[in-house]
Amino acid sequence: MRTLTLAGAAALVVVLALPATGIAGPTFTRVATLKGSIDPQLAMSRNANGTLTLVYPSFTGNLHVTGLAARTISPAGKVGPEVQALSGWEAGVPGLVTFPNGSLEAFFGAISPGNASSVWGITSTDGGTTWSAPADIRSGPNEALAYGSDVTARLSGGSPLLTLPQAGGLVVQKGLGPGSPTVLANDPAFASVVDVDTAVDAATGEVVASWQSLKADTLVMQGVSPSVGAAQAVPGQRHSNLVLAGRDSGPGVFAAYTADGTHVRLVRYGGGSVAVGSLGGVTAKAMGVATGPAGRIWVTWGDENGGLAVTRSNKAVTRFEPIQHVNPKASSLWRLQGDGRLGPLDLFAVQLANVKGPIPQPEAAYARVLPELSMTWSESKQNGKTTLHVTVSDAGDPVKGATVSVKGKTAVTNSTGGTSLVFGPGITGKATATVTSPGYQALTKAVAL
Repeated sequence: MRTLTLAGAAALVVVLALPATGIAGPTFTRVATLKGSIDPQLAMSRNANGTLTLVYPSFTGNLHVTGLAARTISPAGKVGPEVQALSGWEAGVPGLVTFPNGSLEAFFGAISPGNASSVWGITSTDGGTTWSAPADIRSGPNEALAYGSDVTARLSGGSPLLTLPQAGGLVVQKGLGPGSPTVLANDPAFASVVDVDTAVDAATGEVVASWQSLKADTLVMQGVSPSVGAAQAVPGQRHSNLVLAGRDSGPGVFAAYTADGTHVRLVRYGGGSVAVGSLGGVTAKAMGVATGPAGRIWVTWGDENGGLAVTRSNKAVTRFEPIQHVNPKASSLWRLQGDGRLGPLDLFAVQLANVKGPIPQPEAAYARVLPELSMTWSESKQNGKTTLHVTVSDAGDPVKGATVSVKGKTAVTNSTGGTSLVFGPGITGKATATVTSPGYQALTKAVAL
């Protein structure tokens, strides 16, 4: 597939490779025990008050599936206790949606204890603390082998839209229960479907699916609702999964790819791509994207040796913040996924932790990553006084309300991201500017007066 420049992205900012030394950043915490594989491992959905709910298979010590577990992460990033949402079922990897009334429903393929193979749903009306008994929500015979499938789920037009691999194809079910419309969505050229993900285009409502095509030995994106669109092979190196993210406002569903294992780009379903950048010493073995606020997209990539690179786009998805370097302390890394709708990125690394002693069970490790600011400055002198002119931005977008502090003086940026600080006679030489803004990492930068 030929790579095009996104419309309106005439001037792209490519972040240059940086040395992979001095990894800092947030601490990663185990939030789930998982099977290490290529499959999607965490279903997640954020409700209107900002709480992020996770649902995932639960296991015994020998990784035998015993049901589904659930956990919440508060808007402030506090991890809640794990609860058993389903017991006694060998459930597949689930999908999860939050309805407008706040109720949650998780969907999974399984053979019931009564030996019925189907797609099932469990519901929570109290934020994930308690869950209902399973209900059969299969539409018809297309899902007859659902016990072998992982399920993804999105809300589309107010109704759940489920996707699950079946007999080498991709079944799409709109709605719940008998008679709900279903379709086999994938192009035969890209059959043998595994590791499905989905995302919603906020501008059009289109649901886009991604998967590995074992037949074509490639990664694929395809619109699946409200109608089946063209299948689009993703360029670059072959990877085990293709994580999707749609913008929260504006058009576009995106995935990350690399042509050389180092430099990362975003590809958009329907055509076009944009350069994200590279970070020295970090290989793009695993790549993920996540929805950010005001049209932004988070991008992360990395490996078990060099750690992770993390960055966020501007509102137009044409430029990116400075790339951060974080360390999940992995000995093996399989998948990166997350949610950044609140501003920070709630990031999950599906990995094997690098710890001393016996080999641990695979995990989903969680960290909250704050976005980064940029600052430019200039100075002017008049009547013995020095004026420091500062502009604060986020991937090129101006940041209003940021506080700039230099030598005991403070000022707040305006709607263009600009502000000025005036220093009296005798205050000259090098100084440090500190920039703070709610929801961002603090920035320090050397200036001259």
